[in-house]
Amino acid sequence: MSKRPNEKAPETVPPADRRIAALRQAAQDKHQQAVQRAEAGIRRLVKEHEEINFRAVARAAGVSLDFLYAHTDLRKRIETLRGQQRTKQTPPQAPSADDGTVIHALTDALRRERATHRERVQELEQRLAAAHGEILRLQRVIQSHGPTS
Repeated sequence: MSKRPNEKAPETVPPADRRIAALRQAAQDKHQQAVQRAEAGIRRLVKEHEEINFRAVARAAGVSLDFLYAHTDLRKRIETLRGQQRTKQTPPQAPSADDGTVIHALTDALRRERATHRERVQELEQRLAAAHGEILRLQRVIQSHGPTS
């Protein structure tokens, strides 16, 4: 066997260490690919003027909610974009003076109430998802500290 000057002899690195290094590299690659998929999903949702929230990004990118909540940069970006979308939405128009009928006025009032309720439900769902993400994060912290005996 001819050895190159800078090449380590194969027997100097234990096989277990080589496997560990390969597993670490594979995990890093998988994580990086997931980040790239999440960023691509966010870009696609923005481009298509879709609603941006954690569930929509997770679906578009094929990643878990837990991954998005655990990744600080992605989490902040999603929260920022979600906030920007809310400020861009225009409030429903009030009935005009031309619509003198009670039916039109009541229909418009009902439409506004439904829109308000939908927004409230979405907000509560997002807060619940954020709470679930925080619970998962805390469970991982507890698990990483091992048993407390």
